[in-house]
Amino acid sequence: MMEKILYVEDDLSLIDGLQYTLENSGYSVDNARTVQQALTLFKSNLYHLLLLDVTLPDGSGFDICKF
Repeated sequence: MMEKILYVEDDLSLIDGLQYTLENSGYSVDNARTVQQALTLFKSNLYHLLLLDVTLPDGSGFDICKF
């Protein structure tokens, strides 16, 4: 089973590099650019790891940890 990561980041320059590296290392990666997008994905998928940005346009990665 491929391990699934939710990567929450709003900076496009960071998203491309890390997502590419993770996927080439065999991980399945979903990306969210806002807290709302992350919560929607989190509620409908099972993730093995969350990588969270602290500052997002609509809140903080810490807001996601509350769920």
